[in-house]
Amino acid sequence: MSSSSSPSETSPVLVALDDISRKAQAIDNRTPNITTIVKQYFPEMPREPTQKSTIAFAFDIDGVLIKGKEPLPGASETLRELQKLNIPYIFLTNGGGLTEKDHAAKVSSRLGVDIDPDQFVQSHSPYHDLVPLYRNRRVLVIGGTGNQIREVAEAYGFNNVITASDLFVETESIHPFPEMTTEHHSVHGRRTPDLRTREIAAILVWSSPRDWCMDLQVTHDLLLSSGGMFDKISDMAGDVTLPNNGYFQDNQPKLYFCNPDFEWATQHPKPRFAQGAFRESLKGIWCYSTKGKAELEYTSIGKPTETTFVYGEKMLKRYHEKLCQAQKEEGSEGATAIRAVYMIGDNPESDIVGANSYKSRMGADWKSILVETGVYKAGTEPSHKPTYHAKNVAEAVRLALDEEGYNIKEDSNAEKCGNVEGYAHSKEGLNKENKEGHGNKKVNMHKKVDIRMPKHPNNNGGGRDNRVLQDRAKTPDSIEAMASHFGKLKLPIR
Repeated sequence: MSSSSSPSETSPVLVALDDISRKAQAIDNRTPNITTIVKQYFPEMPREPTQKSTIAFAFDIDGVLIKGKEPLPGASETLRELQKLNIPYIFLTNGGGLTEKDHAAKVSSRLGVDIDPDQFVQSHSPYHDLVPLYRNRRVLVIGGTGNQIREVAEAYGFNNVITASDLFVETESIHPFPEMTTEHHSVHGRRTPDLRTREIAAILVWSSPRDWCMDLQVTHDLLLSSGGMFDKISDMAGDVTLPNNGYFQDNQPKLYFCNPDFEWATQHPKPRFAQGAFRESLKGIWCYSTKGKAELEYTSIGKPTETTFVYGEKMLKRYHEKLCQAQKEEGSEGATAIRAVYMIGDNPESDIVGANSYKSRMGADWKSILVETGVYKAGTEPSHKPTYHAKNVAEAVRLALDEEGYNIKEDSNAEKCGNVEGYAHSKEGLNKENKEGHGNKKVNMHKKVDIRMPKHPNNNGGGRDNRVLQDRAKTPDSIEAMASHFGKLKLPIR
């Protein structure tokens, strides 16, 4: 006697599941796998993880959270919800010009979100590691206005700092065209008695220079100087019998840049020049001046350099440990490790390529999400492909939470887990646009948000074949809907 069942003996459960599958197909115009439907409505209970871990985020600021001086839609709400979930994040920006404490306070004021200075990694933050080398040696600092950068450098621990304005008040003729900036340099420059007798050991560019003409001239002069003395020209330069044709052979100061970005997003319709453009201008001048006999020698940090990502990850780990300690003091147990870090940025040339190429020192998986609110323009081909695309920061965070198993499920007007007429897009459907129709019925994708913890706590995400997130309607509304639910849930740590 055969053990197989006849069609009339088919299990009622399978009949019901087939009915669910057909209805889901009619609603979403696709054929979901029955296993997917089962998991959608009958999820497994989370298993106890062998190692508790969390995800983390690294946010660029300009063009991601803020544009000009105004916060972008959904930015503040998104950060607040991550704070409620105790998910660690840092700001990894190529901006600068302030101490980390002051910059954190400035951004906190604009976003209306409390920010710990330990969360703030600026383009020049790795200059902290140069202090032991140059603490008591003279350094020329470039960028910013007034004495802003001088004060930041001194706060870092550099004890002998001069500016281009100091050089100007000592010798006004050092500026080739001073008419427009004389007043500024005269007000902020300081008399330095030993300016001509003490070498300048390094030139540190801290933020985008303001008086390019002056700063290009002074930097060029020092790179051709003898021993870092600004009014002495090296007689080795151009000597073909010496290494590198005599250039950089006479104890010239070391040159450091901290922001490779060629341009940055402001409230202007087109991106504006940044520190990277100043560097390229200097390279062009140097090439012409040396007749192409020597490359410009410099050290560059800031995104996308490995130095900055190593420093950023170090600060992220420190901040995560601070969160864990606070949780322990409150009687709860925090995650002991960060398994994945999502870099959310608007610039393929810095945010995306940096995250894509970085090899974590703590074993985390770095992934990149490119948003369309800054330098990158929607519909164009990015120079470096991100792990994911998203319209804005709210959508990007939501995507990452879903990928890592937080399973943000959007329900429609249907009854909870019952009426499949309300089957909205699950993980498999995230790349579908919100559609009308479906049997002359509009499906409200954003009526209710249900957050479930992962079915497999130790997975590493990556459950989506198509890693490009297409348009999704009303994302800011969705993140606001999430807010009311985040506040009521206490999610277990993975």
